[in-house]
Amino acid sequence: MVQRLWVGVIVGFIMAAAMQAAPAADAAKPARLLVVTVTTGFRHASIATAEPVLEELGRSSGLFHVDFLRMPPGRPPAPKAPKRGKDTTDEAWAAEQAAFKAAQEQFKKDDAPWQATLREQFAKAFAPDSLALFDGVIFASTTGELPIPDLDGFLAWIKSGKAFIGFHAATDTLKSSDAYCDMVGGAFAGHPWNAGGEHGFVVHEPGHPVVAMFPGRFRWKDEIYQYDPRYKPDNLRVLVSLDMAASTPKEPWHVPVAWVRDYGNGRVFSTNFGHNDATWNDPMFKKHMEQGIAWALGRVTASATPNPEVQAAEYVRSVVAAAAAAGSLDADALRAKADAKITKDQAWAVGLRPMLLELRSLKPEERGAAYAKVVAEIEKP
Repeated sequence: MVQRLWVGVIVGFIMAAAMQAAPAADAAKPARLLVVTVTTGFRHASIATAEPVLEELGRSSGLFHVDFLRMPPGRPPAPKAPKRGKDTTDEAWAAEQAAFKAAQEQFKKDDAPWQATLREQFAKAFAPDSLALFDGVIFASTTGELPIPDLDGFLAWIKSGKAFIGFHAATDTLKSSDAYCDMVGGAFAGHPWNAGGEHGFVVHEPGHPVVAMFPGRFRWKDEIYQYDPRYKPDNLRVLVSLDMAASTPKEPWHVPVAWVRDYGNGRVFSTNFGHNDATWNDPMFKKHMEQGIAWALGRVTASATPNPEVQAAEYVRSVVAAAAAAGSLDADALRAKADAKITKDQAWAVGLRPMLLELRSLKPEERGAAYAKVVAEIEKP
């Protein structure tokens, strides 16, 4: 008989010996997923909405059951950094800074027992015998350096044939680990497209079950991340991207939004949607979640073959949109020429990637010459 799993505030019980270690769940039975909502960095308010939505989605679909690894209660409040007022004297400001430093030191002492509890919870939840009870894990807007005791072992567990599902800030998690960032697909590097704005999106593969619920092009109000240079297009099949021409600001790079990938014998589904409460309650997003989880669990068959050509094409279109916005170019005419070249030879856009990546290191006022190089390649007969 499998013993019950108690991990701090993990909710639920392992109910039968049939749930013990197995390479994959019986397709006729609901899978068991560990849902992690712990944050050691920024904490999204929408996590409080996400938890019951995920629990209900699993129950109503019959696809999965969930156990939660949540924040331990009782953490002392961290001190807030002071802001210098325009009339604050140097002496008064020095005193404020000294008081804040002292408060930080006291917080570290007061916070130590809570941190110890958190480490204990992760040590139990991510122990091999505990992970063996699950078919996969969901990181629901986790942030920061989670105290996973054996990260390499956890990644090997996913590779063995398990599911990893990442929502929104899962890419703002464990950023010190190149191996984790490689697994999840990207590492957060800012969100110029903020939660209050309505942004444009393009679906690259409308027939793929993970994104079939979306229109081919659509607008949505949510916060959208961009990713640091560790992002590898050759690893991922990107299904949704930011439509830069229909979004503000217009930045000259590709912004993937939802993707899938094979990871050893495991499967990874990641979607950047999920910052806003309204997103979690949206029926279209719920279907996106359900199908993404089903795919990650192996219950849905669909390709995860990487599509770097599709991503490179979207990169070129983003550069066209940004370059046109920065100058007096005809965006429609230039995009038509780029699309014609892409249609003729998909490798053309991939070959431009080194030139396109150069723009990532330049400030807006420094991009003129780089834009001109890309435009010249598009204009070539």
